[in-house]
Amino acid sequence: MITNKRTMGGKIFIALVSIFIVLLYFLPLYVMINVSFRDVTDLSSRLLLTVAPTLNNYIKILSESGFWTALVNTFLYAFFEALILIPTASMGGYALARSRGRIVMLVRSMNILLMMIPGTALLVGTYSFMVKLHLTNSIIGIALLGAGGGMTGAMFFYTTFSMMIPSELDDAAAIDGAGVLKTYFQIILPQLQAVTITRLISILDGCWNSYLMPLYLLNKSEKYTILLYVRKLFTGSTTVPDVPLAFAGCTLMIMPILIIFFLLQKHIIGGQIDSAIKG
Repeated sequence: MITNKRTMGGKIFIALVSIFIVLLYFLPLYVMINVSFRDVTDLSSRLLLTVAPTLNNYIKILSESGFWTALVNTFLYAFFEALILIPTASMGGYALARSRGRIVMLVRSMNILLMMIPGTALLVGTYSFMVKLHLTNSIIGIALLGAGGGMTGAMFFYTTFSMMIPSELDDAAAIDGAGVLKTYFQIILPQLQAVTITRLISILDGCWNSYLMPLYLLNKSEKYTILLYVRKLFTGSTTVPDVPLAFAGCTLMIMPILIIFFLLQKHIIGGQIDSAIKG
């Protein structure tokens, strides 16, 4: 009886701590959305609900061409990075998974080692390299840079998942006369659905939150990504930024990525189940 009471007390304590953590996590979101419905002259506490909510901030941002340009630029950024990264990393990971020898093991070790190097440590050299290649103020340029930076991590995941796929499938395809590329595209790549969708979401999330390199490489406003556009809202054209307007921009910024994540979430779970069954 005493043990049951202790167990019940432990569950209640864990539940209370979990609720507190969730509320603490959502507090900044609440403040952001709450303030976004205010007028700039409303200086009341940000924790209190807005007395006179207004949609003027959202209307102002949605009527600006800069917001839509930044949104399109961000999607193009993610699209080109995925177009470069996914095929290259998946084929490279498949090759490493099916190859043997000391050289292959060395390449795998080097790949993991390169994952440990932070991108900010290479900032100066990367910026100079991009300037020499005339890839500044170019969406394709930062997409190439993003694909290069994410290549090691993507190859690691694709190598791990490819090793879980039985090599007997390759042998059966070879007996049927299929070459390496046909085997990869028709047999191996469909088995990598889970990791592919996961990497696509990671790429989109990374491009959505990429700030440092776009800040240095994209100097023209017509090339801004969505995060640079929101930064412009916070700096403002006056000494006192319009915080409600900036918070409305933040709210509009996170909506597309949340919608895409929830739409693709079921595919991630389904792909993981399929991979577990087939593996």
